[in-house]
Amino acid sequence: MTYVSESDGWDLGGILYSCPRDSTDILLNDDSCDKYGVYLLLSSEKVYVGQSTDLRQRIKHHLLKKDWWEKVILLTSKNDELNQSYITYLEASLISKAQECGTLDCDNKTDGNKSNLDKFTKKLLDQYLDEALFILQLIGVDVFSKDKKKESIIKTIPVMSNKDIAVRAKGEALKFLEEQKIKLLKIKSYGKLQENKNIFWINPKTEFLKKDWDLILNNQITNTLYLIRIPANTFKASLDDDGNLFVRKDKPYYIDLNIDADTFCDKRSKLSFKEFIISKIHY
Repeated sequence: MTYVSESDGWDLGGILYSCPRDSTDILLNDDSCDKYGVYLLLSSEKVYVGQSTDLRQRIKHHLLKKDWWEKVILLTSKNDELNQSYITYLEASLISKAQECGTLDCDNKTDGNKSNLDKFTKKLLDQYLDEALFILQLIGVDVFSKDKKKESIIKTIPVMSNKDIAVRAKGEALKFLEEQKIKLLKIKSYGKLQENKNIFWINPKTEFLKKDWDLILNNQITNTLYLIRIPANTFKASLDDDGNLFVRKDKPYYIDLNIDADTFCDKRSKLSFKEFIISKIHY
């Protein structure tokens, strides 16, 4: 985690924290998360801008809901001098800048409110923002700049494949369930809601069907994790349409599950998993 303390010219005692996603535990244990502030979720190409009076819970929420970001940055103040109006103004200003640069994440639908502050306060916050933007460029964050550098000054965002992201997302969901004191079986599979589709797509191993088995489904739209516990030998899997789950033709040792998010029925076999849901956990 990178910490940038307030500089001599940074109004309101500004502080910036920069943290890779895989080190967020360190950040969440810091008392900076107890203050009013603005946060940025970053990849190399886009940014999500938010503000909160409870930064810790918001970041935990985004760990489960959004899997594309690779770094988080907090903008706050040393003596908690920001208030709700201040962070709303800062959020709106950063959203506007990201929109101009074409880097704003499509989920960022909040525009914020710039109109309820006096001229002196706006000037103070604009100075705070100018300093923050300068530091962001210094550490290689250029999503608010129209003239992007080919290479960052400090490279802190790793290049990750889709497989890496999927593994990370599964680990974060399992960790969240563990924090909720929910005990999972040794054999488990994880799937998330597919983008622009109303299905969970999972490829568990066929051998799982012979034992008690946990299936964790993450609905990022409703912010819900479903824990489905399937008893041993409940289902069978094959290549044929004979009332069993389907296996993949290219890899017949994997089951090809496409579970409807409303009915919890597998799209192809029509078999239902709904009766095996034992927990719904909201995050």
